[in-house]
Amino acid sequence: MPITGTPDDREQIRELYARYAFTIDHGPYEEWVTCFTTDGVFDSPLLGRHQGHDALRKFTVMYKNSTGDALVRHMMCNVTFRVEGDRAMGGCYLTYYHVKSGKATLEATGRYQDELRRVNGEWLFQYRRVYIDGHG
Repeated sequence: MPITGTPDDREQIRELYARYAFTIDHGPYEEWVTCFTTDGVFDSPLLGRHQGHDALRKFTVMYKNSTGDALVRHMMCNVTFRVEGDRAMGGCYLTYYHVKSGKATLEATGRYQDELRRVNGEWLFQYRRVYIDGHG
């Protein structure tokens, strides 16, 4: 597949993927919410479908409560995407860990499938679907 998009587009999109993982693990959660367009969707077979910034904010509260006192680590690799104007399609692999009492436990593996959109010069997730291995 040929490389598409400008070097700046590609760097912004890679930074978006990293910011998404870092902020859902550490906060601030508002920065995670702003990784999405205002009508953006996070869709998970285990955690449900959440659309729009208000729903995404509510999701972060539910998500934080679900992790208890464990630290979490989202590791995303093999990021790939295709840019076409102000839209892009992409994805990556996901490895998800819980860290508790000094021990890291692999909780899930899977992948993300993404639709991105450039809004006011900034790349954001329009639709982000997570596929957890073994969970459809």
